[in-house]
Amino acid sequence: MIQQLQTLKHIIQQPIANRLSSGSDYVIRLPIALQGNPLDVTIKVFKRQNRFKDWYDQHHGSKAQRSYKAACVLQEKGIGTPAPIAWLDRWGNGRLLESYYLCLFEPGISLRDALSDIYYNQRDNAPLMELLHLVAPAIRKMHDAGFMHGDMGNQNILLPRSTTGEWLQPQFIDLNRARYQDTPLSYRQRAFDLARIALPGAYLKIFKTIYNHHEDFPHKFDQLEQKARQRFWGHRRSGKWRHPIRHWKSKRLPQTKPIYPAIPDIWLWDEKSAQPMIVPGRQEKHTYRNWRYMLSMLWQGFVAGPGIYLRYQRLLTKSYQQPVAMQGRIGVALHPHPDYIATELELLEQLGNPPVLIRFCHHETPQDWQRSIDLVKQLRTKGVEVMLAILQDRRALLEPESWKALLTLVIENLGDQVVYIEITHATNRLKWGVWSSDEYAQLMAPALELQKRFPQIRLAGPACIDFEYLPVIAALNTQPKEQPLAALSHLLYVDRRGAPENKQGQYSTLEKSALLKAVGQWSDRCADKVIVSEVNWPVKHTGIWSPIGCPYETPKWRREQPGETDEDYANYMLRYLAITLCSGHVDQVFWWRLSAHGYGLVDDLNHFVPRPAFHALAHFLKLVGQATFRKKWHTDDNTYLLEFATGNHRIVMGWTVKDTSPLPQELTSTKAVNVYGKPQSIDYLSPSPHYFVFEQSSGG
Repeated sequence: MIQQLQTLKHIIQQPIANRLSSGSDYVIRLPIALQGNPLDVTIKVFKRQNRFKDWYDQHHGSKAQRSYKAACVLQEKGIGTPAPIAWLDRWGNGRLLESYYLCLFEPGISLRDALSDIYYNQRDNAPLMELLHLVAPAIRKMHDAGFMHGDMGNQNILLPRSTTGEWLQPQFIDLNRARYQDTPLSYRQRAFDLARIALPGAYLKIFKTIYNHHEDFPHKFDQLEQKARQRFWGHRRSGKWRHPIRHWKSKRLPQTKPIYPAIPDIWLWDEKSAQPMIVPGRQEKHTYRNWRYMLSMLWQGFVAGPGIYLRYQRLLTKSYQQPVAMQGRIGVALHPHPDYIATELELLEQLGNPPVLIRFCHHETPQDWQRSIDLVKQLRTKGVEVMLAILQDRRALLEPESWKALLTLVIENLGDQVVYIEITHATNRLKWGVWSSDEYAQLMAPALELQKRFPQIRLAGPACIDFEYLPVIAALNTQPKEQPLAALSHLLYVDRRGAPENKQGQYSTLEKSALLKAVGQWSDRCADKVIVSEVNWPVKHTGIWSPIGCPYETPKWRREQPGETDEDYANYMLRYLAITLCSGHVDQVFWWRLSAHGYGLVDDLNHFVPRPAFHALAHFLKLVGQATFRKKWHTDDNTYLLEFATGNHRIVMGWTVKDTSPLPQELTSTKAVNVYGKPQSIDYLSPSPHYFVFEQSSGG
């Protein structure tokens, strides 16, 4: 071995040497013989230095020597690093002529390359979260052992795998700047290391919480880390000014794909909650936000405001004043996955085969799309009404031809078999990959072209989410007047942590629905038919499957356990459906979704066991799904009594927002059933709706 090391300069020039990295300091993989057997070795080759650095290394040890000693310390502490073999320096006249550090070759990829693959290729939250849960505790263990890496960028964390593909213990490499002590690192030392980890802001926050044993990151520590991060990355960004010649030379080199996409272009899907994840932190959102679009949206809202508000006031006075035929107004969304289809079709029949919404997602595969097409055709043979929703990702904008191909596939195959086709989804949420109304218009353009070929299709949109109507106005204004949308669709979540009657300012479900209807009446770019194409409540104790708990349950969420109980979920759903539809402001509501652990009517992780909400909806559809809403009884603001007529029956649906309310005299001697259709004798109204059935129609 010693003889081979003495001729190392010549050995690394042989064809058997495999160069693993570029740059002035580079890494080589090389087989070296040990007792007649080949030993797979990694060699870090350090460049020649200036005279001052050589003087420093004479007194403090070369980079190779420091790397070797640091690796020995890590191994003694049980922390991952490739096993050190040797360091070799050749000095002459006070100058360091050659310097090498040797360790066993450890197969694996760096955290940098693993993240790059996720961002560009996998575009999935799950593998990223797996890496955070792997790397953060390893760094914490190293810091608690008193070891500061000193240059802990993503490229210096090696991730080996087992033969079956599982991640193994992270290995820390490039240790020549390390410092170590007998006591755990201080906050300042830890902050110095953590500041070099490159992650988007939202995931960095999760990373730091995991690092802190899944507890809140201490405020003082967080401040130190943020300051260290600003210094380090500010220094990196200033390199073009500090080294202008080096920067000029790099610009002349052939341009390669960046290691990571730009923050706005990182889009990660979470299958557990069926939504993309928030990637940028607050500061990154401000950095990349399109402020011209924001100002334009405010101006458009200011101009449209008076006309919309006048219509809103008129609509509000007409709430519950007109008869509403309930047939076909309530639908559910299905999940076109092989493990779901058969079961969900059976569950749909138990609901009486109401209208169905099927989603096509751009990030899915052609096989997924074909399966969805087949499901729609199967539903149509059963006479089930179907609405489609086509969801974008960021790549739909970066690769517009692939987006156009998806639209073409869906419309050519299903355009004449569905009632509406909703184009785009939640474009007012950056996590869905759209940063302005111009980008929304870009996504709509191929759909409008296809509508000219297939004039029978009815497009819906713009499918914004929550009580944010300024983006709705801005998106509608991009729509050509000669091709207005056939319906105004919206994802109307009122209060995901409370009752549908809860107010945001002066707006509860009723007022928000009326205002949305007013937008539809005001705009000449859409019909005034309003479709709520997504709504639900998160279920309590469903963790990262909950739409408000994914992708990581923070300490605050663990303490508070947000979401609703199964009973409250069922009650809120019925009350929401009754308010939106019977008020006359919403024409149709689709529940998202039939099967989902964190928010569905059925628990797909528990053998598709129906939740109380499923049974409540089944009875609601059976009792009043074919009825006509007639009127709302005069009551106090906390009490709701809605009257329906069907055949020779008159049905009153009643509940109160308070704990209890007195039962009106007209209902005291009337047959009553609860939300699940079970007869009950009641003396007062409760938050859980009850139905009072009259055999003959009469005044209320």
